[in-house]
Amino acid sequence: MLKAEDGVYCGVFDSSILRKAQIKSTDRTVQCYELEIFHTQAGTSYVDGSKYPTRRGMLLCAKPGQIRHSDFPVCCSYIRIPPGCDADVERLLRLLPDCTYLTDEGDIESLMALFTRLSACYIGAASGLINDLHGNYLLAEVLYRVGRLCLGDHEDIAGAPVGRITREAYEYINENYRGACSLKAIADAVQISPNHLHVVFTRETGMTPFAYVLKKRIAHAQRLIMAGDKSMLEIALETGFCSQSHFNKAFRAIIGTTPLQYRKQLLQQGVDKYDG
Repeated sequence: MLKAEDGVYCGVFDSSILRKAQIKSTDRTVQCYELEIFHTQAGTSYVDGSKYPTRRGMLLCAKPGQIRHSDFPVCCSYIRIPPGCDADVERLLRLLPDCTYLTDEGDIESLMALFTRLSACYIGAASGLINDLHGNYLLAEVLYRVGRLCLGDHEDIAGAPVGRITREAYEYINENYRGACSLKAIADAVQISPNHLHVVFTRETGMTPFAYVLKKRIAHAQRLIMAGDKSMLEIALETGFCSQSHFNKAFRAIIGTTPLQYRKQLLQQGVDKYDG
């Protein structure tokens, strides 16, 4: 079980106060798991070359080894969790998408409140270090909520007791689902036969490796559609599909609408919510 005193930090970053003379941050290599929820619609975050326009309720999870920077202004609450603290927590964090745009205001308010309470516990503590029982409880609650909100029906995967084969397959898929991610490629990475991988993965997770790859791709496509600055063909290619027609078919099978209809629904929701 992750303890908050294991080098975990939290706080609030507001570039208009802390970096008011800068228009952007410099590229840096991420050292810890960086979990951030953004307060306002301003600025842009970049993770490994992917662009995420900042919106209220945007949840970012950068992983060790990734390259990131931001165009200011940005304002967010953050948690920093060093790698190696806890195997189950690290597996959850590795499964989280780099960026999730939360849309339900109740979810946004609830999660922001948890981040705020966590930070408030340590006002005056050295460097925001988390080090008491209350902080441990709030940290666990944040991770649970984030897992539910970001992974949805994948939450059982994050917490499932899986063996080496499935765990390493997860890691390979999470890092490679936008590119070559065939059953053979995954099996080669895990160093077992494709048939054996298929049997073990399906037994331990309740879905085939291909189904998990497909859902990862579609979840990433949803985030890109919401960001709104790419064409459907660009999104199809960026998420690992060989053609726009293949992307449309897969998207509709999982989401129930075409990508274009999904974008129109998002735009209409914005009109309904903010008009007048």
